[in-house]
Amino acid sequence: MNFFEHQDRARKKTGRLFFYFFLAVLCIFGALYALASFFLSRDPYSEKIVWDAGLALKVGLGTLIIVGLGSLYKVASLAGGGKVVAESLGGRLLSPNTKDLVEKRILNVVEEMAIASGCPVPPVYLMEEKAINAFAAGYSPKNAVIGVTRGCAEKLNRDQLQGVMAHEFSHILNGDMRINIRLIGILHGILLIASIGYFMMRIGSYSSRGRNREGGGLGMALLVGGLGMLIIGYIGSFFGGLIKAAVSRQREFLADASAVQFTRYPEGIAGALKKIGGFSEGSKIESPNAAECSHLFFGSALNSLFATHPPLNKRILQIEPRWKGELPNTDKITEKPDASEFSGASSLSSNLQGGDKTPQQSQSPSIPDLGETISSAGNPTEKHVVHARNIISQTPENLLQMAREPFTARCVIFALLLDENDHSVRKRQLEFLQRETEKGTAKETENAETALKELSSEKKFALIELSAPALLHLSQGQYAAFRNTVEHLAAADGKLDLFEWSIRKVIDHDLGLHYSQASPPHGKHTVRNLLEDCILVLGALARHGQDGADPKPAFSAGASQLTQEKITTPPDASACGVAQINEAMERLESLCPTSKAKLLEACSRTIAHDGKVTDVEVQILRGVAAGLSCPLPPYA
Repeated sequence: MNFFEHQDRARKKTGRLFFYFFLAVLCIFGALYALASFFLSRDPYSEKIVWDAGLALKVGLGTLIIVGLGSLYKVASLAGGGKVVAESLGGRLLSPNTKDLVEKRILNVVEEMAIASGCPVPPVYLMEEKAINAFAAGYSPKNAVIGVTRGCAEKLNRDQLQGVMAHEFSHILNGDMRINIRLIGILHGILLIASIGYFMMRIGSYSSRGRNREGGGLGMALLVGGLGMLIIGYIGSFFGGLIKAAVSRQREFLADASAVQFTRYPEGIAGALKKIGGFSEGSKIESPNAAECSHLFFGSALNSLFATHPPLNKRILQIEPRWKGELPNTDKITEKPDASEFSGASSLSSNLQGGDKTPQQSQSPSIPDLGETISSAGNPTEKHVVHARNIISQTPENLLQMAREPFTARCVIFALLLDENDHSVRKRQLEFLQRETEKGTAKETENAETALKELSSEKKFALIELSAPALLHLSQGQYAAFRNTVEHLAAADGKLDLFEWSIRKVIDHDLGLHYSQASPPHGKHTVRNLLEDCILVLGALARHGQDGADPKPAFSAGASQLTQEKITTPPDASACGVAQINEAMERLESLCPTSKAKLLEACSRTIAHDGKVTDVEVQILRGVAAGLSCPLPPYA
């Protein structure tokens, strides 16, 4: 199943989740009504019978108000996405330029996985928990975060850590995160009833100590009523556990299988599971908020009757059918990273490249063709991991260091926008940086520009992705100033070229949702609804990417993928400018997932028609993929 099918299926799962929620609320309503009837039927002054429509209406409204408001409150508090979840679990945001080797290993593995899968590099949070565990949280790849426990960082070797991260990226790519974070919100309303019951019991216990009979009677009523609500609340918790188990358990098997496909090294994720089994701390999380987030984790975070994860032995046997049950003595293991692990090509894992290959041999892996790259969107393979590692290892070290620090990460982006052809425009851009930005910005931008000259467009876009975690450290005001500077540099020559447009799209994709309160458009349109805009994008690819050749054959190759109508003539060049592409992409954001896949496939056919991929085609494709919020693995 590919990324786009996952997105459609995730929506169906969300609908099923709300159905389960409705059933749970219905059961709670019945229990609360029975409790209310119990008290009223024993009231000597009441003539009401056990079933009363008015009472049912009041109980129903009360149930909806308590559960609904509780859920809405929690959902609103989670609007910040994965960051809110990570901080509630005690996570500490790791600095992209950390010198701690354990932290650096985590960040490097996450960078490789993100570049290989075409996702923005997510922020990483370290939890000071002894257990071996990890999680991914967020509403989409654009606002996802990764959480890793201290035990996971120190007890797993690099290959095992990579297996765990591949598992979590599977959840990022296939829509599981959105379901998981919504599950936290809606179950909070159910559990709120238990909290109210506990509060009533506390008040009742205090009131029943009063000397007068009336106060004591009221206190006893509150005590009994509170106990009833507490029991009902825990019945809701029981149903919540059932819902979590129903939603989560099978997806863990699928994520394990995806991790094996991602790395082609089953010993990695299997070894991580074995170390959990052989560890006295296991995967149990001590955070007070672990219960509501238990379904997010790589391993079982709680000892619960309705476990959100399959048993460890079953997960291991799914990966290694011949496993005999041996477990390492994890308590005595500490995996310390070696400094050589972070020195360019030497950090390339031999496991991903056949085991017996040398790093030099692995520098030219078999890169998939463009059609395979499109079909691999959200479903990367070990080839993409190898290629991502090569991209990172072949990028100058000083550029990588700049990309991992907030101040200089901005300068890397600014350097990408400096005009290479017009000296007077470049001079005005640098003067603007000296005049309008912090001291040293212009100089650091020139330093970055020198190092950027030899990089291909694909490596430049990868560098933007690598800069994202550092740029997320900017305050709202700093980001606004950064975005304003980007706009000014791009407009310095009085026009916007395709590379500048693509950079803006990637920046908005990676950072825009984090700094904006706007919700992403709901994808419901089909290619047929927006065929004119799709044709315009293909026309731009054909006219700008064919190196002067006749654009009609390339355009026809792509258009045939979109519609059965025979469209052979691309739009006029005047209609395929950057402004028109941008307007079209703003509308195309609302395509449904399967239509996005069809458009990207049409783009790949247009690009691949002449058997080569130009830098301009890469730029347009990157901008289109970012505009559609589609993770696209690197091509070349």
